This record gives sequence, C-alpha cells and structure tokens, in this order.
Amino acid sequence: MKRGLVILGLLCTLTLSACAGDPQGTLGELSTTLGIDLAQGTVQEAWDDHGGFHGDGARWVVISLAGTDQAPAFSQEAGWYATPLPEELEAVWYGLTRETDQGEESVGPYLPEGVSVPQVESGYYFFQDRHREAEDPGDPSNLFSRNAYNFTAALYDAGSETLYYYELDT
Repeated sequence: MKRGLVILGLLCTLTLSACAGDPQGTLGELSTTLGIDLAQGTVQEAWDDHGGFHGDGARWVVISLAGTDQAPAFSQEAGWYATPLPEELEAVWYGLTRETDQGEESVGPYLPEGVSVPQVESGYYFFQDRHREAEDPGDPSNLFSRNAYNFTAALYDAGSETLYYYELDT
C-alpha cells in the first residue's frame, strides 16, 4: 500500500511538472510545425487559450532570434514565402480597408485583443489553413469564404529578428 502511494505521488509530480512546462519547450514543437530550426531562439511571450468548445481558442508565441548564430532557413518547400503579405494575411496581421460596391469595408485584424505586430518591411511568412474544407492548406485565398477559421500563421521580421506565431481555431 505504501509503495503504491509513493508511486502514485511520483506520477502526480511528473505529470504536474510536465503540464507546467518550460516555455522554451515550445521551440521544438514550433520548429516541427514551421519546418525551421528555432532551437537557438528565446521565447519572449507565449500563451494558449484553446480548450473551449471543441478546442476553440488561440495560441500566441513571440520568439526572439536576435543574437543567434544563424537565421532559420526559410524555404518554400516548408511553406515560407518572402514578404510582402498576400491581402488575406495582411488582414489577419494588420487589418485592411478596401472599396466595395457598398463603400469601404474594413477587415481584421484577426489577432487577439491587446496583441499587435509591428509592420514587417522585410521578412518571411508562413500560412497553413487547417480547416477541413481547405483544398490547398498553404493558400490563404479562401480564408474568409467560410464561417470558421482554423489556421496557423507565422511572420518573421528580419529587421528585429523576431518571429510571431499565431494559431486560431473558431
């Protein structure tokens, strides 16, 4: 009985420490998702509020790559493209206003409240549409044609050597 309680106590301790996690552990996961090596980066900010109805929520991570020995290798094979952003991703990160037959229409930004990203003049972007109706997961052109958003977006600012990572599931 005592032995069982000791083992149970150890398992609980290990489970709780794994749940608390080190924000730096995020780097390995994001490296895999984004297809780039972020091991030398430093997590500046990270939070995840998924867990709502059917896993709805957002995940936000800011990683500094300043002072690292090498910049990540951004390749089109991994889904990275040089800026400027396509219109849909401009709307996600910064919002945009466009003319329609009914007048001006404002779209976005789609970032969480209180979050903003400096205008990226030179850098790279990544986009993956995870919606079940997405025909080409790397193409954002149909992003706003559905009622729900399930996507991963990342934006690397070469000037500040900062990577912004955003997941949205509605």
